[in-house]
Amino acid sequence: MTARIALIGPGCVGTAVCKRLQKAGYPIVAVISRNQQRAEDAVSFIGCDPATASTDLGQAKEGDILLLALPDDKLAPMAEQLQNDIELAAGTTLVHFSGLQPASVMSVEGSGCRVVSIHPLLSFADREMATKRLTDCPCALEGEQAVIPQAQELTAAIGGKAFQLPAEAKALYHSAACIASNYLVTITASARDLLVKCGIDKQQARELLIPIQQATCENLTHHNPEDALTGPIVRGDIGTVGCHISTIKEKHPELLDMYLCLGKQTIELATSSGRLQKEQAKRLRQLLENTKDDG
Repeated sequence: MTARIALIGPGCVGTAVCKRLQKAGYPIVAVISRNQQRAEDAVSFIGCDPATASTDLGQAKEGDILLLALPDDKLAPMAEQLQNDIELAAGTTLVHFSGLQPASVMSVEGSGCRVVSIHPLLSFADREMATKRLTDCPCALEGEQAVIPQAQELTAAIGGKAFQLPAEAKALYHSAACIASNYLVTITASARDLLVKCGIDKQQARELLIPIQQATCENLTHHNPEDALTGPIVRGDIGTVGCHISTIKEKHPELLDMYLCLGKQTIELATSSGRLQKEQAKRLRQLLENTKDDG
């Protein structure tokens, strides 16, 4: 018999995953939120029985697998409440989707429940888009070894590609995800703000950046970062970098530290690829360091 799924926390991650699981044949038996309207909206999106929407945590007992799609600091208290107060059946599997917290954060001694984490390496800004992008999405699995096969089955059901990660590596792994996704958004906003300083409308500035970013992502799809890198640093164009520094310092000084930090990392990337000559790299480093000292 296919395992029954109960969702606690119907946000973007939980609803996207459950919509995929529902389509794959897993019965969704409870969708639990602190807000009934939110639970009903999630049920409508997932496409399961409207009666599954609830604010009653006790309904979690209906599930063989409980998906805890909650903020990191809510995972341990919720898991403890479920296992101590709701008295889940032994053998119930608890799953969380945190990229940082280990699965063991949900463990309660003597409860008989099993714990595992599945982290889709994906940005969940919109549930419709996230549901589509789960196809071929890498998913980091971590937790009790006996539960990994079940986590692999769930990952396959949502269309993802599973890989295992040790608990001690999760903080570093999540840092990588943060840099690749969150900081990309921050960098884009910073680039947009520089274009606004040129007299370009804010919305138009965002749209102007899309083609170059899409082209960069396409390059990264087909090449290693060392080979995909373009621009003045990998060309050794010291004058251009100096001009960037001067104008950012004058027009948008709050972005200077970010430019210098990213410039330093870009020099190392360009040097490691053998595309930037050592003498040019040395002069670029001196330029960035001298600017930092001046600041």
